[in-house]
Amino acid sequence: MKRVIALGGVFFLLVLSSTASADLMAVWDFGPNSTDYTLIPQYEYVSGVPTLAAGNADYDDNGGDGTAFIDAAGNSHIDGQGLHWNDVSKSGDNDAYIIITIDTTGWQDMAIRWDYMSDNGGDKTGPVSFDLDYQIGDGNWISILDNYAITKDDAWHEFSYDLSLLTAVNNLSSVQFRIDDFDEDDLSGDYWQDNIQLTGTPIPEPVSAVLFALGGMALLRKRRK
Repeated sequence: MKRVIALGGVFFLLVLSSTASADLMAVWDFGPNSTDYTLIPQYEYVSGVPTLAAGNADYDDNGGDGTAFIDAAGNSHIDGQGLHWNDVSKSGDNDAYIIITIDTTGWQDMAIRWDYMSDNGGDKTGPVSFDLDYQIGDGNWISILDNYAITKDDAWHEFSYDLSLLTAVNNLSSVQFRIDDFDEDDLSGDYWQDNIQLTGTPIPEPVSAVLFALGGMALLRKRRK
């Protein structure tokens, strides 16, 4: 009986851990001011160091105003810098882009989020939509979202997207996410993006999986008795 109870306890703990909130994989807040503007993640908990590249169009090399944020791990980020373009949407290959490269080994059930602000000031208006794509290794870009609507009102908004059904990006040495194709209403305007965060849940170790199965068997055995 003690053995059954012990295994049931292990099973219960594993159930709790499997239903816990997602863990922080990486977050970018782009630094506290223009002097210390950076594309290096503020926190990261994955294999290697994930990278973020941004540019094209009228990209601001010193960033722009950001917004405060508390990440999935409870870390506070001040309203320092964020990504900034004076005109994100230009023709051809000069269209603005953001590309994140990350090692997802050991991770699943991912999600992505960020804060954004699109200009709506008179003869200068920011973008009204964007695309989100992913790429595995050196493969082709595959669409996740196409022409996803942006709220254009000179205020900060949160975007978040659950990637848990996109199992193709789980547990790989190199995955890229691209944000681009910022469409405008025929007018050039400013755009800001800040606090880009990736979260996920760790893939259980083989030993944990075995204990999980044993715990389930123990509960079934107890019920039959």
